[in-house]
Amino acid sequence: MTNFFVSTDSTCDLYANEIEKMGIGYLPLTITIEENGETRFMQDKFQTYDEYVNFFEMLKNPALNIFTSKNNTEIHREYFEKLAEAGHRNIIHFTISYQLANTRDNAVQAAEMVKEKYPDFNLVPIESHTTTVCQGMLVKMAVKLRDEGKTLQEAVDFVEDKKHKIQHFVVVDDLYHLKRGGRIGGTAAAIGTLIKLKIMLDFDREGKLRVIQKISGGKKRALKYILSNIKKYTFAEDAYPTVVHTGDLDGAKIFAEEIKKQYGIEPEIRIMGPTIGCHDSHNGPHYRLSRRSGSRSLHIRQQRASPLKIKTDIKPPLRSAKGVFICSCYSIDIR
Repeated sequence: MTNFFVSTDSTCDLYANEIEKMGIGYLPLTITIEENGETRFMQDKFQTYDEYVNFFEMLKNPALNIFTSKNNTEIHREYFEKLAEAGHRNIIHFTISYQLANTRDNAVQAAEMVKEKYPDFNLVPIESHTTTVCQGMLVKMAVKLRDEGKTLQEAVDFVEDKKHKIQHFVVVDDLYHLKRGGRIGGTAAAIGTLIKLKIMLDFDREGKLRVIQKISGGKKRALKYILSNIKKYTFAEDAYPTVVHTGDLDGAKIFAEEIKKQYGIEPEIRIMGPTIGCHDSHNGPHYRLSRRSGSRSLHIRQQRASPLKIKTDIKPPLRSAKGVFICSCYSIDIR
């Protein structure tokens, strides 16, 4: 018998077979799709790869309005109560970065409500400071600790430490989706597209998405920028690089191959889930680095801004397009 139970919402982008194999709790978000005056709903419960691919193909339709709503307190309460009824008492539950959605607050309130009925119910919410597969990696860490017989508090301390030691690179591949989301104007989108402008983002230490660079010249230059910024670091033996795409499998393979050439490590290639996929403009490389020692976060220096003005307060909802998202979790030694 394990010392604690691991749970997460669907912003972790774990596959259905992984969730089942790891024996964890999973709370899906609901996705709303509006088209021609009609509204339909779907949950992030894809079972096959084709479902992911078809979803990102659907996002190309400019007539669609697709968005998600965070799970409210009542949805969390019903879910947590089912866990309590199943006999789970010590639980670690993962949520998206607070800067993207304050899901953690709803989880806290719901856990307190369940505790009134089950006094020994003990749930610790982990606001991940990130999202998608990077959140999923934190979940996997907790599962590993669970299987090793660690206590709930040991798992909490571990992931709380690791989540602050991650650096991100995200390349926005298609400015049209920023325009459609109201983040930039039509002129900026047109000029940016003409010069093949790629917007480079990362998550800061507080888990907020921010612009760190604007790169003209297309994906190749964006990849060159990423590789030039990570080559100063040495991969640890337990490196776990991952390339995540939103429909561009060929592009993901190219990025993965370049990382393999430079570091001798073959990244895992994954496809992003719909919960984050319909909100993010992660249409280019996203690379995640981290410190293995020390408390300071690793930051990439803000470069001089391009004359093309792009808002830096990137928040959902943004629309995703075909692209690539690269990350590596707690696997870099800073020498």
